[in-house]
Amino acid sequence: MKSFLKLTFISVIVLFFSSCGKKNEAGKMIPENAMFVAQVNLKSLGKKLSWKEIQQTEIYKKAISDSSMEDWRKKLLENPSSSGIDFDEGLVFFTAAHDGNKYFAVEGKIKNQSDFDQFNKNFSDGAATKNGDISLLNLKDNRMVGWKGKQFIYLMNPGNKIYNLGRLKDLMQMPNNNAPSGKSVDFSALCKNLFSLKTDSSLAKNDKFASLLKETGDIHVYQNTDAMINNSPAMGMLGMLKLDAFTKGNSSTYTINFDNGKIDVSQKLYVSKELTDIVKKYMGNSVDMDMIKKIPSNNVLGLLASNFKPEGITEMIKLTGVDGMINSYTQPMGFSLDDFSKATNGNWLLAFSDLNIEDSLHHPDFNYIFAAGIGNKASLQKMLDAAKKTTSQMGKDSLVNYVMNDKLFAQSNHTAFANQYLNGNGNTSFDFANKISGHPVAFYFDIHKLLSQFSSWNIQKPGRKEMLDKSLNTWNNIISTGGEFNNGGFIFNTEINLVNKDSNSLQQLSNYFNQMFVIHEKEKTDTSNMAHRLDSLLVPPPVDTIK
Repeated sequence: MKSFLKLTFISVIVLFFSSCGKKNEAGKMIPENAMFVAQVNLKSLGKKLSWKEIQQTEIYKKAISDSSMEDWRKKLLENPSSSGIDFDEGLVFFTAAHDGNKYFAVEGKIKNQSDFDQFNKNFSDGAATKNGDISLLNLKDNRMVGWKGKQFIYLMNPGNKIYNLGRLKDLMQMPNNNAPSGKSVDFSALCKNLFSLKTDSSLAKNDKFASLLKETGDIHVYQNTDAMINNSPAMGMLGMLKLDAFTKGNSSTYTINFDNGKIDVSQKLYVSKELTDIVKKYMGNSVDMDMIKKIPSNNVLGLLASNFKPEGITEMIKLTGVDGMINSYTQPMGFSLDDFSKATNGNWLLAFSDLNIEDSLHHPDFNYIFAAGIGNKASLQKMLDAAKKTTSQMGKDSLVNYVMNDKLFAQSNHTAFANQYLNGNGNTSFDFANKISGHPVAFYFDIHKLLSQFSSWNIQKPGRKEMLDKSLNTWNNIISTGGEFNNGGFIFNTEINLVNKDSNSLQQLSNYFNQMFVIHEKEKTDTSNMAHRLDSLLVPPPVDTIK
């Protein structure tokens, strides 16, 4: 819990120390092979949650009251501008690779050179040096800052303490098979290179990145999937397959808005031309809402539905060049890739409902249904017969009970539930139905319903019960839809809905994490007092030796 609160607090500070402009000026000093780029719109976020409001939180008060904190850190928390950084001009965070080694960078502009110099002295024991018109200063923990005029760059290795936060450190420190062991980035050369990046070697002319920055949003994120895969050690194994068609040029953009009652995430997925052509050709128009209405329960925890012609999956497999190998394996079992393409009509549904967690997670009770529209029944039967050969449980009273008619195939962990689905009247009404209809892909997850299961537990610790109650009053559900093709990419939209629809979600999150922190601190105090009382009971009373 302590690490979680620490991460939350640092994340909030990072959000408010960042901003972005309307033009793609940020791309000028970001290499085109950057794996991850983040910009935050400080002006927009400041209207929703000001720094003064953050200073009123118990999290902030706890941090600022730390007597061991250095004066410069306290001054920075009280007034971030004391760093000399011009936050209104924006900060850009990105990760990239240089000579096969990953590094992390922060770029921005200087508002006050004297304050900036003083700020950096807190991280360095040396003095700045000159490399042409670039000033360089080595910082502690193998970091460096360089500046040219009003522009600055902070550079660090993935293992630096500044973002040594749980799994992030582990992910960034994954070994790179392309780099010699123990080799580190030459920050002096890298810094000079970033200041002199040519337009064609940066994100300045990247249409996808430029399009992202034009979107109205509180946070903008660019993820270069192609670069991430090329810098992953797993690529050596995947290289045996023809994956260029899947990975070349692949990237994603995310625009995040903190609206009233929800966090809205708009994603655009860009894939290779070959893959785009296939998905555009075989992507359906809308999920089958009739299949969703047939779910024989009003207590749905989550579902995933899609409309995608199965022939498209076959075409994707052919792109890898392993279709022949797959056919050589499936044909002795009685079916082929063509049978897979013909078996269903492309309407698929997976749903979970009626979750019942009594006192533990060891034996939860629930229903699930996997349903598919039948295309060619004979081809589907071939696949089912092959499945029966691989498992003795197929078709028996187990997790893989199935039934079907001429139109639908249904599989469930309970035969009765599958039969109810298949033979139901299909009139179940869901309050999320209107939001997911009309899209090729739809996802729904009820956070509140899951948390409600834990509220029935006999929780002994008052703090834990209070945390659960606060969570129940905050989180509602997640609804995600998309799959349509627009302006060169596939678009998706995700809503993380909160219970309170009238208040801004960023302010709600600030209040929520602050409340959780207060409960956690109180729980620590109660535990400490209890331990002290226990110690006093264990210590024998003093012996009166006076006669």
